[in-house]
Amino acid sequence: MLLLPFSHVDRGLNMDERRHKTRVATTLEIMTSYGSTFCSSRIANISITGAFILTSHPQPVDETFTMQLQLPGVAAIMTIDARVVWTKTSSDAAKAGMGIEFTNIRPDHQEKLAAFIEQNSQQNGS
Repeated sequence: MLLLPFSHVDRGLNMDERRHKTRVATTLEIMTSYGSTFCSSRIANISITGAFILTSHPQPVDETFTMQLQLPGVAAIMTIDARVVWTKTSSDAAKAGMGIEFTNIRPDHQEKLAAFIEQNSQQNGS
């Protein structure tokens, strides 16, 4: 399986510029792996360049990991490499988590993710 670096154009943007990418709220479940540790989490919102993962145990900034995601209506399970950009702790575990950027994604998976975001942003009136 060939993984290509995520769009060099998007990776060159600063965080404020990346935040202007369309984001959609979601409750997608993902599986993350940090070395030999696996964890199931939920994505609170997602864009073409990254996501906010709800977790009571966020990983440190700059930690890299692999996540697996299956979009509704898509048979393939996507494997995406990511990096923690920022973390949020909270006494309310439902609000704690980490902001991540995607670092490697297959081009066909990137297209499916873009279509999912487009479809859901139109449904939500974003």
